[in-house]
Amino acid sequence: MTEFIELTDSDFSSSISASSIALVDYYASWCGACRMAAPMFRRVAEELKMDLFKIDAEKNPQSREMVEIENLPTLALVKNGQIIASICTTREESLRTFLKDNGVQGA
Repeated sequence: MTEFIELTDSDFSSSISASSIALVDYYASWCGACRMAAPMFRRVAEELKMDLFKIDAEKNPQSREMVEIENLPTLALVKNGQIIASICTTREESLRTFLKDNGVQGA
Protein backbone atom coordinates (compact mmCIF):
# COMPACT_ATOMS: atom_id res chain seq x y z
CA MET A 1 0.00 0.00 0.00
CA THR A 2 1.17 3.50 -0.80
CA GLU A 3 2.18 5.29 2.36
CA PHE A 4 2.39 8.99 3.08
CA ILE A 5 5.89 10.47 3.21
CA GLU A 6 5.92 13.24 5.83
CA LEU A 7 7.59 16.46 4.69
CA THR A 8 8.82 19.61 6.41
CA ASP A 9 9.88 23.00 5.09
CA SER A 10 13.50 21.82 5.07
CA ASP A 11 12.97 18.85 2.73
CA PHE A 12 9.84 19.88 0.83
CA SER A 13 11.43 21.19 -2.39
CA SER A 14 14.03 18.44 -2.72
CA SER A 15 11.45 15.72 -2.08
CA ILE A 16 8.86 16.89 -4.59
CA SER A 17 11.48 17.71 -7.22
CA ALA A 18 12.41 14.01 -7.30
CA SER A 19 8.83 13.03 -8.15
CA SER A 20 7.39 12.78 -11.65
CA ILE A 21 3.80 12.68 -10.36
CA ALA A 22 2.60 13.08 -6.79
CA LEU A 23 -0.03 14.36 -4.42
CA VAL A 24 0.86 16.56 -1.45
CA ASP A 25 -1.70 16.50 1.36
CA TYR A 26 -1.68 19.74 3.36
CA TYR A 27 -3.26 18.90 6.71
CA ALA A 28 -3.39 19.89 10.39
CA SER A 29 -3.25 17.55 13.37
CA TRP A 30 -6.59 18.87 14.73
CA CYS A 31 -8.41 18.47 11.37
CA GLY A 32 -11.00 15.68 11.49
CA ALA A 33 -11.75 15.96 7.76
CA CYS A 34 -8.03 15.49 7.06
CA ARG A 35 -7.94 12.23 9.04
CA MET A 36 -11.17 11.05 7.41
CA ALA A 37 -9.95 11.70 3.85
CA ALA A 38 -6.41 10.31 4.23
CA PRO A 39 -7.32 6.66 3.45
CA MET A 40 -9.08 7.77 0.25
CA PHE A 41 -6.05 9.85 -0.80
CA ARG A 42 -3.86 6.82 -0.18
CA ARG A 43 -6.12 4.52 -2.21
CA VAL A 44 -6.29 6.88 -5.20
CA ALA A 45 -2.52 7.52 -5.16
CA GLU A 46 -1.82 3.80 -5.03
CA GLU A 47 -4.23 3.03 -7.86
CA LEU A 48 -2.69 5.75 -10.05
CA LYS A 49 0.89 4.92 -9.01
CA MET A 50 1.51 8.40 -7.63
CA ASP A 51 3.92 9.38 -4.87
CA LEU A 52 2.08 10.59 -1.79
CA PHE A 53 3.38 13.26 0.55
CA LYS A 54 1.85 15.03 3.52
CA ILE A 55 2.83 18.21 5.27
CA ASP A 56 1.46 19.88 8.38
CA ALA A 57 0.23 23.22 7.05
CA GLU A 58 0.48 24.89 10.45
CA LYS A 59 4.05 23.85 11.23
CA ASN A 60 5.52 24.52 7.78
CA PRO A 61 4.73 28.08 6.67
CA GLN A 62 7.20 28.21 3.76
CA SER A 63 5.70 25.16 2.08
CA ARG A 64 2.18 26.34 2.86
CA GLU A 65 2.83 29.50 0.82
CA MET A 66 3.36 27.39 -2.33
CA VAL A 67 -0.40 26.76 -2.65
CA GLU A 68 -3.51 28.74 -1.84
CA ILE A 69 -5.06 27.14 1.22
CA GLU A 70 -8.55 28.22 2.20
CA ASN A 71 -9.56 25.03 4.00
CA LEU A 72 -8.05 21.70 4.92
CA PRO A 73 -7.33 19.21 3.60
CA THR A 74 -5.84 20.79 0.50
CA LEU A 75 -4.13 18.56 -2.05
CA ALA A 76 -1.46 19.81 -4.44
CA LEU A 77 -0.74 17.99 -7.66
CA VAL A 78 2.96 17.71 -8.52
CA LYS A 79 4.16 16.93 -12.05
CA ASN A 80 7.85 16.68 -12.81
CA GLY A 81 8.73 18.30 -9.51
CA GLN A 82 6.44 21.33 -9.92
CA ILE A 83 3.15 22.07 -8.18
CA ILE A 84 0.69 22.62 -11.02
CA ALA A 85 -2.70 22.78 -9.26
CA SER A 86 -4.44 22.32 -5.93
CA ILE A 87 -7.87 21.39 -4.60
CA CYS A 88 -9.60 21.28 -1.24
CA THR A 89 -11.71 18.13 -1.11
CA THR A 90 -12.68 15.10 0.92
CA ARG A 91 -14.68 13.53 -1.92
CA GLU A 92 -13.14 10.87 -4.14
CA GLU A 93 -15.25 11.86 -7.15
CA SER A 94 -14.00 15.46 -6.91
CA LEU A 95 -10.40 14.32 -6.54
CA ARG A 96 -10.63 12.04 -9.58
CA THR A 97 -12.22 14.81 -11.69
CA PHE A 98 -9.48 17.23 -10.59
CA LEU A 99 -6.76 14.73 -11.50
CA LYS A 100 -8.34 13.90 -14.86
CA ASP A 101 -8.76 17.61 -15.67
CA ASN A 102 -5.05 18.05 -14.94
CA GLY A 103 -3.92 15.26 -17.24
CA VAL A 104 -3.46 12.36 -14.83
CA GLN A 105 -4.06 9.18 -16.80
CA GLY A 106 -6.50 6.66 -15.35
CA ALA A 107 -8.14 9.11 -12.97
